[in-house]
Amino acid sequence: MSDDRIIDFNELKNKVKDSDVDKFENYMYDLYFSVANGSMTMSQFTSKIYEYMRENNISQEKFMKMQNKLMERYGVDPAELDQQIKNLGLNPNKLSFDDLSKLNPTNNTQSTINTVNEKKYNDIDKNSDFYKKYNSDLENKELITTFLKDEVNDIKIIIEKEKVILISEGSINLVDAQLNELLLSYKSMYNNKLKVIICENCKEYDY
Repeated sequence: MSDDRIIDFNELKNKVKDSDVDKFENYMYDLYFSVANGSMTMSQFTSKIYEYMRENNISQEKFMKMQNKLMERYGVDPAELDQQIKNLGLNPNKLSFDDLSKLNPTNNTQSTINTVNEKKYNDIDKNSDFYKKYNSDLENKELITTFLKDEVNDIKIIIEKEKVILISEGSINLVDAQLNELLLSYKSMYNNKLKVIICENCKEYDY
C-alpha cells in the first residue's frame, strides 16, 4: 500500500469545518459580551473555553485553527498575532490559551473582543430604542459582585477598582468582622484607600 493512501486520523480529528466555526462563533459571542459588560472575568472566560473544548472533544491544535478562522471572519490577521507572540520570545505553535490570555491587551484576543463587541452593539442598536437613545451615554465596566450574610449583616457588595458599594435592605454594621476582613483583603491588592459607598434601607420592586 502506498503512503498516499494511509489515512491520518489525527489530521481528520483536527480538521475544522465551517459548522465548527459557526458553533464556536455563537458560543464566543456570549462570552465576549459577558467580558465586555463586566459580568465575566478573564479567568472565568478561560475556564469556559476549556469547558467548551472538553465537551466538544476539541484539541488545542483544532482550537487554534478555529480561533484563526473566526478572527479572519472579522478581518483580523492571525499572522499579526503570531508576530506579536514571536516578539515576546514565545513560540506561537506551542502557545496555550492561558498564554494568550496573559498577553498585552493590544493582542488579537482583545482585538477580536473589540470587533465582536462592535458588531454586537451594532446589532443591538438596530433593534433597540433604548440603545438608539442612550448608547452614547452608556459605559461598560468590569465589576466584581459578591454577597455577605452573617449574624449582623445581609449585604450585596459591588466592587469596581478602588470603589466598593455596600447595598442592604436594612442597616449596615461597619464593625462586622467578616465585612472588614473582606475589605482589608481586597484593599491589600491596591495598596491604596478604598472608597466605600453605603446604600442602606434599599427597596426593590418589579417594574
